[in-house]
Amino acid sequence: MSVKSIEHRLCSAFYDMAWLNLSAGIESLADAGSADDAQGLSKASRERFLENGRRFAAALRDGDTEGTKAVTEELLAERKNLADITEELTRHRENCKLLCNVLHRRIAGEQTVVPVNVDDEVRELLGKLFASEDPMITNLRIRSMVAAFPARITRARFYDRIAGYLSLYNGQEDGEGLDAFCYRLRSAAGIRGEAETASETITAYADEVLKPAQAAVLAETSEDDEELVELLKKRIEQIDEMIGQQESVVRCINPMAALGLLSDMGRDLRAESSVAGDLAEAVTLQLTYADSEPDDAEAYERACERAHAAMEQYFEPLSVLMETETGRLQAEIDRMDDETATAYVPVMKAARLMSTSAFAPLGDEQPSEPATPERVEACRDAIVKELEARFEGQPKAMVREIMASVLAELPVWFESRTEVMEYMLQSLRGCRTDGERRFAIRLLREGL
Repeated sequence: MSVKSIEHRLCSAFYDMAWLNLSAGIESLADAGSADDAQGLSKASRERFLENGRRFAAALRDGDTEGTKAVTEELLAERKNLADITEELTRHRENCKLLCNVLHRRIAGEQTVVPVNVDDEVRELLGKLFASEDPMITNLRIRSMVAAFPARITRARFYDRIAGYLSLYNGQEDGEGLDAFCYRLRSAAGIRGEAETASETITAYADEVLKPAQAAVLAETSEDDEELVELLKKRIEQIDEMIGQQESVVRCINPMAALGLLSDMGRDLRAESSVAGDLAEAVTLQLTYADSEPDDAEAYERACERAHAAMEQYFEPLSVLMETETGRLQAEIDRMDDETATAYVPVMKAARLMSTSAFAPLGDEQPSEPATPERVEACRDAIVKELEARFEGQPKAMVREIMASVLAELPVWFESRTEVMEYMLQSLRGCRTDGERRFAIRLLREGL
């Protein structure tokens, strides 16, 4: 099969799947609640999409290619904006979790509980950690164990572990893996990325809870610990809901932008489509009445029923076709020179918009620099410098919590079951009280 034939089959599959995903996305969007978010942030994102969506549907219906192209560009710009918002919200959520853990441990440490037999507890937990024959599940459980205990290693050893794993990227031509690893470490530590622009609205929203909690942690004693923990837990839930709503908007933007890209490729995909006729009507009605009752409820229900029927009939075969043909096309592109491969950029961007990840990169970002030894060393120095700044002025309990969060992002470094056991014993014996030990054990059990 020629590369052009593969591309055509893939474009047709993407086109039909985009209509299915768009209809399903708008239906889920309509069911989204109005979270207690940062000054209506999620509501505003939703309203911007609906406005753009109605313009897009009208342009597509009227054959207005310039209008379709213009809205597609706006949708992709909004997608980037929502990715930045979600990244910032995620950082604030991680900071809430870190502070919540410190305060929670402090509360637990002051409680009188039955003394803990550390050896017996570790033997039982060790059995659960290694109960699965699947090494991937075991590794995930070990990472949960690391996160459950405050880190009790020196900073020098902590930085050595980070440097050791960064060095594994030495020599990779594509530095994307190195960039992703550094991003995960920064996120786990609650450090703002270099490219992230702080939103005054989101920062004020987060600081409303973060500032008093941080003050309490710095004071190392507070009568309001339990109240602050409840506030932090509530804020974490609210941020999770906000992130979910941002993602629900992007899950509508992605297929709509894919339709725009595919419609701009000079092919009449709609004429060949098995679903576009019915779904175009359903999507238009869904967009029109997302915030109100439909004028003709029966017509609306019939359109939605046709959308559901199309999903049941076409989703699975289209998914299989897309996976197969995307692999074939990518293999062909890998054999092309850069100039020839450029012609296939739109269809591969559409492929990324079809990803199950709402914020999958679209490939139009700046290419990552190769992971030369010099670049890996520079990344290590930057991470260490940022972590040192993060630790500055923090009490030991908070430093340990941040370190544990970062260590949980590293690939499992234990070389034997005995090393895992010794880490658990050291961590539990290092707790100040039996109450703190009980809390750490409960956290670990919840992660198993």
